[in-house]
Amino acid sequence: MINTEVDNHKLMYHPERVAEWHKNEDCFPIYVEIGATNRCNHRCMFCALDWLEKGGVNIDTDVLSRNLEDMALHGVKSIMYAGEGEPLLHKDIGLFVKKTKELGIDVSMTSNGIPFIKEKAEELLPYFSWLRFSVDAGTAKTYSELHGTNEKDFERIMKNIGDATEIKRKNNYQATIGVQALLTNKSLNELVNLAKTIKELGADNIQIKPYSHHPASRNDLRFNYFDAENIRPELIALSDDKFQVIYRTQTINRLCGERDYKECHGLPFFTLIDAHANVLPCNLFYNNPEFTYGNLNEKKFSEIWKSEKRQEVINKITEKGIEDCRLGCRLDVINRYLGRLKDPHPHDNFI
Repeated sequence: MINTEVDNHKLMYHPERVAEWHKNEDCFPIYVEIGATNRCNHRCMFCALDWLEKGGVNIDTDVLSRNLEDMALHGVKSIMYAGEGEPLLHKDIGLFVKKTKELGIDVSMTSNGIPFIKEKAEELLPYFSWLRFSVDAGTAKTYSELHGTNEKDFERIMKNIGDATEIKRKNNYQATIGVQALLTNKSLNELVNLAKTIKELGADNIQIKPYSHHPASRNDLRFNYFDAENIRPELIALSDDKFQVIYRTQTINRLCGERDYKECHGLPFFTLIDAHANVLPCNLFYNNPEFTYGNLNEKKFSEIWKSEKRQEVINKITEKGIEDCRLGCRLDVINRYLGRLKDPHPHDNFI
């Protein structure tokens, strides 16, 4: 079993790219997150993008295929398919996953898992580095309330997880199969039983993470995460050499603490591509043309990345500051690391 690290960053394992950024204040991204469609079969009340309209928008297959090749040529090392909607609802998601891996880019997916039926698992598991299912409750009733779906979907996701782990085992696939569950008041008392069930199904891990409120979201499920401390020891005790419980303590601490950086340094290392083929700094700027780098229907990825428009957007974000940014965002821990490189501690030379 691969020990999964999600409560920190991995930039220290990419010293050449960090050195390029440190010298030039820019570089091509290491990691890209792609929303292949904005269609979704769930209406999760915790969704960061509950304010976005769901519809029938799918990224053009030829456009994305060409740009996957361009990203590979310019040093993109990993892609996660997730985004505004459920990635498995794009008719060509299998083609995208396979091509991404064949181009030498590591590929992963976050999914609600309902469309990940046995046939889909057999098709896609050979290519994934990891696959993560969102399952945020331990009973069908709470699951249906949180996910905005029918209670029968709880039984479906459990079956799909079990089938996926069995297919992985039989074929000796290397994909790490995990589950992520948000800490919410609604599901708090069900997470230990959920973790036990996920372990019994043969998954590799479960990640217990705090809810992070998107500034534009209509819903707000924040609560005092330290009230959940009583379940942490029981959860951690479920870990063994075949199953890992990842309790996001460091993320909780960062959410409840202060940010020690003044600007977003991490933007060159990461980007989003939405179902409309817009290239974006992060999910704070969906549906915001002023803060969109460019569109893959008009220019290829590398041209957008080196464009004046992208530099203008980054300058605007820098001027805007981080006061309105989402707490505990994906780039938070990266920004802490890069901020320290930009402004070293007086004792950093004493290694």
